[in-house]
Amino acid sequence: MIKINEYLGGRIFNTVDLAYDEINYLKNCGGKIVPATFKKDNKLFCRRCLMELKPLTKNLKYCRSCINLGKIQASDQLLITSSDVLYPIQQSYLSWSGELTVIQQKGVRELLMAFKKKQDHLIWAVTGAGKTEMIFPLIEQALLNKQRIAICSPRVDVCIELFPRLQKVFPTTTIGLFHGKSDEKYHLTQIMIATVHQLIRFEEAFDVLIIDEVDSYPLAGNQMLHQAIKKSRKKSGMIVYLSATPPKELLFKVKKQQITMTKLYQRFHRHPLPEPQCRLLLKEINFLGVNPRLRIHLRKLIKNHQRFMLFFPQIPIMKSFAQELKNLYPKLTFVDVSSKDKERLTKVQQFRDKKVQAILTTTILERGVTFKKISVIVLDADAKEFSKTSLIQIAGRAGRGKDSYDDPVYFYYRYYNRQIHLACAEISYLNQQAKK
Repeated sequence: MIKINEYLGGRIFNTVDLAYDEINYLKNCGGKIVPATFKKDNKLFCRRCLMELKPLTKNLKYCRSCINLGKIQASDQLLITSSDVLYPIQQSYLSWSGELTVIQQKGVRELLMAFKKKQDHLIWAVTGAGKTEMIFPLIEQALLNKQRIAICSPRVDVCIELFPRLQKVFPTTTIGLFHGKSDEKYHLTQIMIATVHQLIRFEEAFDVLIIDEVDSYPLAGNQMLHQAIKKSRKKSGMIVYLSATPPKELLFKVKKQQITMTKLYQRFHRHPLPEPQCRLLLKEINFLGVNPRLRIHLRKLIKNHQRFMLFFPQIPIMKSFAQELKNLYPKLTFVDVSSKDKERLTKVQQFRDKKVQAILTTTILERGVTFKKISVIVLDADAKEFSKTSLIQIAGRAGRGKDSYDDPVYFYYRYYNRQIHLACAEISYLNQQAKK
């Protein structure tokens, strides 16, 4: 017997992957069969990811853009399951004892107005402004209307952090967490938390689609993922974009009044963003193993049992520095993580659970993770891998708790360049705006 819960919800399947009985059953449940490709301007496009098929030979055409989700050939057919699902009525939905600030309340009113008008909306808020708490009332309204919600991010770490928070405040609502590194098999839930890549598998599936960290890699500039976002929203639905550093394309749409916007300059605890302390290094960070100026700083942190994050521009630099740390400070407990680290999620959890004193990382943790009472240190802040945006996001990892709003941020560099200047200037500007 087919487990219908693993198929419904606007899911896209290649019919070659389904048995004959499964196809008939899903069709009887409202599913529809469509060609796997379509033509536009004499070009052939994939129905699943909407990207053009580049012919390999005259007789062999398949989509290489979404092949990691399974091969789709030009001659295939897709089955799109029904998204018309009746969700159970609950006695209550939102269970949250927190309070929104006056500024957050204003933003929520604007967000709910956009929801009422079915208007796409951007929340442009400084890191730590409480964007997640602001979407609680929106999710509650969607649930009251028996609608389905997807909350997506380009980063797995962001999704993992969001999942328990949403479970806590919506305890009686079905919530699923789906990403490429998860062992959990897809099943229909009223709230779906997932990486943006998962949206390629859906068509007209969600009434409310919330995209967190919209300016983050790999979403930024990725045509396929942006099309997947639009494709997975129902025609009557809305998209909410969340960002501390929104891309120019979104701001242009705001200017053209194609989407509405809420702007928050102030963190939820009403304290300013930590402004980076810029520190010049006359020699490279690995000079004499660990640069003596860095060594003085690190020795003080270790002695005071202060937890800290060290950001590096490249993995080899981080690995080399990690080895030097082990040699110099054998009692220091730390982990190092990068996008290529298969144990990254476990290591990040170790730091979150305070099982280690420090975490060494690349830009993979520049956003979407929250740790309290930490020092944030960027090494080689003048490296090309650190853009203005990434430096702002990294600085935003500090000062996120009410009792640790003044966590320090340090930029170490050999050359004070444009990106460092722009990042520091923007943080200062945001703090000035928050005072008004």
